[in-house]
Amino acid sequence: MNMKKINLMLLALAALLLLSCEEKKNPSQTPEVTVVPVHDLPSICEAHGTIGEGSSMNVIEFINDDGDTLYINKSGHDVMGGLVVGDELEVIYNVTKDDVFASVAVNLTSLQHIWSQRNLEGREQSLELDSEGRATTYNMSVDYDSWEVKDGLLLLHSPKKLGDEGPAVVDTFEIMQLTTDSLVLMNGDFVTEFARYN
Repeated sequence: MNMKKINLMLLALAALLLLSCEEKKNPSQTPEVTVVPVHDLPSICEAHGTIGEGSSMNVIEFINDDGDTLYINKSGHDVMGGLVVGDELEVIYNVTKDDVFASVAVNLTSLQHIWSQRNLEGREQSLELDSEGRATTYNMSVDYDSWEVKDGLLLLHSPKKLGDEGPAVVDTFEIMQLTTDSLVLMNGDFVTEFARYN
């Protein structure tokens, strides 16, 4: 058998195999798939870190706890508690294909004080939030032992009592205002205002 006949036989065999594969495919069984590149999708992130020296009126230079630096566009949102270099910051930001912009930013250092108010009887009561995440109440009807900011909300944890089987109570507050001398919190329809005198 010469080489020309062998090549023709191999070519015919290959064509036969291709035809049999084409016949086995059923176009109705092929699912339709829409591919969306991951980098085109916006993602929402929450991170803890500090405010860097490169911050400006429109941009937060954010240094996360791992030491990575991110430049976040404030996009018209104020930093609750102010934009002070070196202060602790909890930020929720959106990452799109073109930009990184803040949706909520809370200056945790600004929260770390003794906040006071007068109750209905005119007595002073206070809430202390320290840098270690401990909360202490003075003359208040509720007792808290720790605090944190999650999803832009202030969470105040009540201590778990001996014998309680359920989880400790956590009160959730929206931070309506945070300045150097004022803290306004909202829980449902209940709004409470504190002032800082120290």
